[in-house]
Amino acid sequence: MSDAAAAPKEIRLSEYAVYPFVFDEVLLEFDLDGDDATTRASSKITRREGVDASSALVLNGKASFVELLGVYVDDKALVDGSDYDIADDGDDSLMTIKGEALPASGAFTLRVETKFQPVKNTELSGLYKSSGTFCTQCEAEGFRSITYYPDRPDVMSIFTTRIVADKTACPVLLSNGNLIKSEDLGDNKHAATWMDPWRKPCYLFALVAGDLAMIEDKFITMSGREVALRIYAQHKNIDRCGFAMGSLQRAMKWDEDRFGLEYDLDLFNIVAVDDFNMGAMENKSLNIFNSRLVLASQESATDATFERIESVIGHEYFHNYTGNRITCRDWFQLSLKEGLTVFRDQEFTCDLHSRAVKRIGDVRYLRAAQFAEDASPLAHPVRPESYQKIDNFYTLTVYEKGAELIRMYHTLLGREGFRKGFDLYFERHDGQAVTTDDFFRAMSDANSTNIEKLKLWYSQAGTPALEAAGVYDDAAKTYSLTLTQTLPKTNDVNGAAENKKPQLIPVSVGLLGADGKDMVFDGEIKCEGDAEVTLNETKTTAVCRLTDAKQTFTFTGVNSKPVPSILRGFSAPVKLTITPELTTDELLFLLANDSDEFNRWEASQKIATGILHRVCRKHNADESLNEDDIDITSDSSWSKYVDACRGIIRDATANTLDRAWVEEALSFPATSQLIQDLAPGVDPVNTYKVRKAFARAFAREARTDLEAALATCDKEAAGLAYEVDGPQVSRRALRGYALRMLGTLDDTGSMLSDVYSSAQNMTDTVAALGALCGHKTHAAHKTTAFDDFLRKWEDDNNVSCTWLRMVASEAGEGDVAAVDEMKSIMARDVYDAKNPNKFYSLIGGFAGGNIPGFHAADGSGYEFVCDVLLSTDAINPQAASRMASPFTKWRLYDTSRQNLMKAQLQRLLATKLSPNLFEIVSKAMQE
Repeated sequence: MSDAAAAPKEIRLSEYAVYPFVFDEVLLEFDLDGDDATTRASSKITRREGVDASSALVLNGKASFVELLGVYVDDKALVDGSDYDIADDGDDSLMTIKGEALPASGAFTLRVETKFQPVKNTELSGLYKSSGTFCTQCEAEGFRSITYYPDRPDVMSIFTTRIVADKTACPVLLSNGNLIKSEDLGDNKHAATWMDPWRKPCYLFALVAGDLAMIEDKFITMSGREVALRIYAQHKNIDRCGFAMGSLQRAMKWDEDRFGLEYDLDLFNIVAVDDFNMGAMENKSLNIFNSRLVLASQESATDATFERIESVIGHEYFHNYTGNRITCRDWFQLSLKEGLTVFRDQEFTCDLHSRAVKRIGDVRYLRAAQFAEDASPLAHPVRPESYQKIDNFYTLTVYEKGAELIRMYHTLLGREGFRKGFDLYFERHDGQAVTTDDFFRAMSDANSTNIEKLKLWYSQAGTPALEAAGVYDDAAKTYSLTLTQTLPKTNDVNGAAENKKPQLIPVSVGLLGADGKDMVFDGEIKCEGDAEVTLNETKTTAVCRLTDAKQTFTFTGVNSKPVPSILRGFSAPVKLTITPELTTDELLFLLANDSDEFNRWEASQKIATGILHRVCRKHNADESLNEDDIDITSDSSWSKYVDACRGIIRDATANTLDRAWVEEALSFPATSQLIQDLAPGVDPVNTYKVRKAFARAFAREARTDLEAALATCDKEAAGLAYEVDGPQVSRRALRGYALRMLGTLDDTGSMLSDVYSSAQNMTDTVAALGALCGHKTHAAHKTTAFDDFLRKWEDDNNVSCTWLRMVASEAGEGDVAAVDEMKSIMARDVYDAKNPNKFYSLIGGFAGGNIPGFHAADGSGYEFVCDVLLSTDAINPQAASRMASPFTKWRLYDTSRQNLMKAQLQRLLATKLSPNLFEIVSKAMQE
């Protein structure tokens, strides 16, 4: 093989074939001795009905990492070359056991014995060691790094696991299911045997062995069963696991109440480890978590971290049914479990906290990140047609857009109809590996409404553009709304725009009268073609079901010209334009009056976005743009916008509005979102400067209100014990917003330094640190605060990531060039390139959060990140491929930066890359 990257094999959905053998039972035996692991996998196997006796048994493995000690069929040793062959399969291996080496009929037992060193597994896929603890990550294809086995989700079996290890090094021995036997083997060795009675694919296998501390609690299920709940972590961290335990109990209760799903074993374990590529893994009854999503205390975690922990604990628990009990037939169906479970964890958070704030946050993230993915060369459908490495398809499209697709089912069918379809899905498919088509059929069959065109969302890539054109007829007293959908060209297999068909899009609509109240839809609503409309209980929101490229919905009995509220609750993941464009006064009217809190937020965002777009376009081509030369305040909408926002701040200070919603409503569009809106040909650094100038201009005019909000929040907090509850979290959100805005001003550095020094919790600490960033006049105060923060938290693997992320986003703001400062940080003891959390925090903080540094005009930022990708690819290909994402957006930028980014992509392609990184880079270069 040459040094240049070569294309890995393409896996295609159209080539799926049922696996010809059934693995009825599997016994896994592990002997963990120091840095070595010896395994014996014994499987009871039968051929599927109709499979010829000559059919070979094909198993996945990884010969480059795993030493094969022996292969046996019914205790007879097989001979390499005559009974079986092992061939390369990209970076992996395929073992083919010839049909004649197997019994001609009936069941048989296959035993495969292997040996490897988990401590050398820097890819963190399969069985590896983290801080002295053995642990696994087998999704998607990590099991092949343990033994030879059909590493695919449709091969499901009953697993029993026996673990032998040293008592001192590994007093804790865990696996899936229930503990059925513990043994003292003498010579300081012991063993534990676990049996999981539920059939599962090997990607859900889990093992943990190490010296861990544990907290324990219980949950009484709705049928009265007692379930033991245990969370394991390093001894030094065990006192920070209490919130995670409460989150688990809340998730178990919510799943019973909302979906009628009761936990199905007597024990549920969670283990927190520091070295983990993903956030967490839903292995049956043994969830393994990145420790940053378990460990939390007032001193170490922000409010956002607490909410994230609760959400992810819920997500992984909810997978017990939507992912484990019913799993994917193949990896193309990944969103079957992930999109559905993201929707479920979103609803969990909505039901426990503020539904509006949660929805706004989810949509903000979707637009900034998933819409960008849809617009990139890596665009793919929710159910992809092909891939080279499935690790690369744990994407925002599969997860976040997949969740939006599930939400559209919920919007179209209603809560009761969705539950009927959900229950039918389990009635039909519990214990099976199925497809998105099976889920669709259950939802459709359980309800009388026609949702056939919703299925197209699974197979068509790209973000649809939706135009809503409204016309009021005063004489006829009608309001006609013409909806038009356009699907974009994308680079996937079926991406030509002319090949795409109109999808079912639910568009939630309200009409506001001059009094600011919702109009009641008492009159007939006329629809074109097969379009339909459903109303909410109060008849104030209509869900218009757009089923063709263009359809008109005519609302009758509308006695005065309304102000339309379109796409309430963000009822579909589309890019909306309204014709005629709403005026600033109309948007301010919606901001003040709309009953839909999402669209109230949207109105604020649209005004701010409009101002920012106009100023960005004016300065996009400027060379050496100075922030002080950017005029924001002369925009025609500025004064009205600021006046409205100041009023909202005053209301929030008086606590007459949801303060957490206010923080969202008054947070300006991110630079990345503006770049996406204005592309192509955008100068990202000038866009960044315009947004900074916008924030500073706003802070200057709203200073007295911001200072009053800060003072009120501090007064309310005085003497209160810290709690993670609605009122306190909302107050801290408003306080953090005030600090962030005041931090843009020249003379607030000393005040912010005092705020940092007096902070009593991590939320307030991080808010003060963030406010000190990005302004040169705060440099001395910032350095003092950041040095103090690092001194306190350098030895904490999770909290130190906060420092890494923030300093990466600031690199180059002082006298040292950004890349030189980044290299200096990488050389410090606090950074560990092999730890995914630290890698994502530092390198991701630079590539995603430091626009002047990463997008430096000389290309030095691009070259630096490319260097890091090459070194990381040799250690952890999954981490490297994820960090390549910023390069896939090169088409957004000005010609000079496009050429600089392409040069680095070409440099990568000229190197021998892992299949993971090759797939991302090669697709990024596609025209």
